[in-house]
Amino acid sequence: MKNLRDRRSARLLFLTVIFVAGVTSPATRAAEPQLAASEATWSIAATGDAIMTRQVRCFEGDQGFMGLVKRLREADAAVINLELALFRLWEFKGYPQVENGGNWELASPEVGGDLKWMGFDLYNYANNHTTDYGVEGMVETMRFLDSLNLVHAGAGMTAGEAAQAKYFETSKGRFALVGLATSFTPMSRAGEPRPEIKGRPGINALRIDSTIELAPAEMAELRKVVKAVGGRVPDSEKEAVRFGNTTVSPGAENRVVYKLNARDEDRILRSIRNAARQADFVIVYAHSHDIAGPSGLVPAPEHLRGFIKKCLDAGADMYAISGPHRLRGIEIYRGKPIFYSLGNFFMQNETIEPTPDDMYEGYGLGGDALAADLYDKRSKIDPKSGLATAYYSADPEAWESVVAVPEFKGHHVSAIKLYPVDMGFSMPRSQKGTPRLASPDLGKKIIDRLARMSEVYGTTIAFKDGIGVWEGGAK
Repeated sequence: MKNLRDRRSARLLFLTVIFVAGVTSPATRAAEPQLAASEATWSIAATGDAIMTRQVRCFEGDQGFMGLVKRLREADAAVINLELALFRLWEFKGYPQVENGGNWELASPEVGGDLKWMGFDLYNYANNHTTDYGVEGMVETMRFLDSLNLVHAGAGMTAGEAAQAKYFETSKGRFALVGLATSFTPMSRAGEPRPEIKGRPGINALRIDSTIELAPAEMAELRKVVKAVGGRVPDSEKEAVRFGNTTVSPGAENRVVYKLNARDEDRILRSIRNAARQADFVIVYAHSHDIAGPSGLVPAPEHLRGFIKKCLDAGADMYAISGPHRLRGIEIYRGKPIFYSLGNFFMQNETIEPTPDDMYEGYGLGGDALAADLYDKRSKIDPKSGLATAYYSADPEAWESVVAVPEFKGHHVSAIKLYPVDMGFSMPRSQKGTPRLASPDLGKKIIDRLARMSEVYGTTIAFKDGIGVWEGGAK
């Protein structure tokens, strides 16, 4: 018995030593915890719209293209706006919708695979093209993104789900993405459920109501016009007048007054506040055509600027916008960057096919017209020069943008690098729209223009070593 007790005691001592060693030995101890979010250094590569219809892995030997890919992969995360559906038409059980975002934007699933290969981790999927192929197309695309283990936000089966932050795990910390759109088709807005009815699938929409106010002289003229066409005019001059589908109110001056929908605003801010407690870094990405304004040298509309700052105060670390298809300036608000528009990143919008008959009809083309005829008509190709005279095809600035790489210490941006992008304005349709690092001359032109637009917000950007640089430092 004594020998048995001795053997048991020796075994217990051995197991105790092994257990203690396992807890304290550097070889078996769990990895050291990451720095707190307030102390961590991290970066994110942010780009604009992806209107992408062609695979790009074939450009792996292209130095200009891979130069951008390198920047995406080097960052701790990379984000883009996915402005198209991803599925094969012959497998699709839905239909193209009457409402669309200006075109029915669709690409094969392989395009999504190439975006992942490039290094994109985070996808805003709230925009005016999310439901070009209906809720079915939206769901099919989301299912495909899930199959690639890609993080997408901004669309869901209810308004609450569409507003929910989605998370990306990295060694630097947990990223949260909140996606939304202020530019969308009415049918694409997600709805809340009720006890007696389920919610409506769609996007996380921020509705913005507008009211037209006219000064007394112009209001008096409007009243006369409405009466002349048989419309109803209130007896009191202090009441609003309905003209067609527009309500016009009397005011001190001629202006348009914008008001954010309170329910939408609250839903989005609640999501950001929750994400700030559930993740280390919070990115808000919005699709907003209306951010452009009359020019890049005019500040963004005040109602949107105010909302953006509420998002940053609620816990977001960065607010990025796409939508106008052109660059806009950068503002630093309390140590956090606002990218008022990152323009395009892929602009392959002339190789989208097939396209529903509605679009051909809209351009006065019959059933025998080709896709090439459609895009020629839309761009108003000059028969003598062969050059576009209308639409984005005639605007060089729509084909120039940047990859923005803000670097953070904790929750304050310490530096921003801006890599100028050339999407090939002068290239043939078959090659146009693929991003590459811009040449030195074009790169300087792009950064100089961005610098002028950023001065509007008190932000100074310099052109150094072929890229744009902001070096304000963490505060």
